[in-house]
Amino acid sequence: MAYAEDQLILRNGQTLAGKVLKNDFKIKTSHGVLLVKKENIAHILFARSDETGFPATDEIKTIHGDDIKGKLVQTLTISFVLAANNQTARIASDKIHSIILLGELDTDPEGYPEL
Repeated sequence: MAYAEDQLILRNGQTLAGKVLKNDFKIKTSHGVLLVKKENIAHILFARSDETGFPATDEIKTIHGDDIKGKLVQTLTISFVLAANNQTARIASDKIHSIILLGELDTDPEGYPEL
């Protein structure tokens, strides 16, 4: 199975392409702690650690259209394989604005993505 490049957008505006190594994310909501598997996530927005700006809370947007708001737990750093050099970087979550998870691409036997 081929993978599309995930996008990591930093607070300074820099965008990194590669692969997020975390397989799931925990978010504490008013209803309790939810575990969301990476393959069900389309986008993650990180609140600023000083609680200023947008968004006011962390948000997980699922591929099914759900918006889950709360506080991400166990995400002090995100391990990320950089597409540019295949090196693994650990990025502090307070430096991250958002992550776009593009997931797997279905491919035909010749290696082309299915449309």
